[in-house]
Amino acid sequence: MSKPKLRDADFLYVTSTLWAKEANMLTPEKANRMIDAGSFEDAAKLAEECGYRDMSGMDVFEVDAALSEHRTAIFEELAAKAYARPIVDLFRMKFDYHNVKVLVKSMGANVDATRILSQSGRINVKVLTEAFNSGARGDLPPAVRTAINDGISILSRTKDPQLSDVSIDRAYFGELSTLSSELGREFISGYISLLIDIANLRTFVRSIRTHRNTDFLQASLLSGGNADVSAVLNLLPAGEGLSNVFITPELEAAVSLAKTAMQGGAQLSFERACDDAPMRYLVKKRYASFGPAVVITYLAKLEWEITTLRMILTGKLTGIRPEIIRERLRDGYV
Repeated sequence: MSKPKLRDADFLYVTSTLWAKEANMLTPEKANRMIDAGSFEDAAKLAEECGYRDMSGMDVFEVDAALSEHRTAIFEELAAKAYARPIVDLFRMKFDYHNVKVLVKSMGANVDATRILSQSGRINVKVLTEAFNSGARGDLPPAVRTAINDGISILSRTKDPQLSDVSIDRAYFGELSTLSSELGREFISGYISLLIDIANLRTFVRSIRTHRNTDFLQASLLSGGNADVSAVLNLLPAGEGLSNVFITPELEAAVSLAKTAMQGGAQLSFERACDDAPMRYLVKKRYASFGPAVVITYLAKLEWEITTLRMILTGKLTGIRPEIIRERLRDGYV
């Protein structure tokens, strides 16, 4: 298969389309209005102004489904343009691997988890499920086949779902890195390297906090980030010197909170800082006139929008106080 080639000029039309869409997207000001709205129905009306369907009569599960459907529709619209498909795949890919995790763990627990499968991946859910169940997986992407086979094998051998997830994550980030390298754009490669750094920082903090052994950490850390894996391992046992290893500027806030998080505090603040880091990186291309960076920043903003709407709307439905909802929101607005 030939490697995808990106030409900035191909993105001229889609850039104007995305700018038009972006004008109606959620902003921090709109989010605050939703939080302060007197009822869930009033908040849902504000979401309609952002292009979402009427969610005023929905329950929590229906809201989640409606938000996911919105994402899937945008993915499909953009992926229909051959030149933009590789960029969309950078964002769709994680939902394929989410589905693999769900299928592997539901098989191990002998439960039906169909409801939590995502339609937002590259691979049709029915196709993926049938391939998983039948064992006829030849038409799946090689990395996805590897994720399935390794996930099943490790879960069967260890009975540890976390170890199974680790193997699936490794396949995911491996495919993500391969695609970003093929695209040949430094900005994209830098973005993926940052995502790997974030995953490794989270893994390190959680491993220290939960007293996982060195073997688990070594098996869990991913190559391809800016932080050298061996240097991360050398931070054991106390995690001193994180700022000397995770030196990416966008991670400064997360690293500063990591020590407290390793000791069991500041969990929400640490996770939020990790979530905000990609947006800090994408700000560099906020005013790009056209090209693949415009699609990347738009799709990242879409993820922020959906995450924010989910927090606000489900918070309203379940009676969470406005100040608590506001505290949980991510900063990440490009």
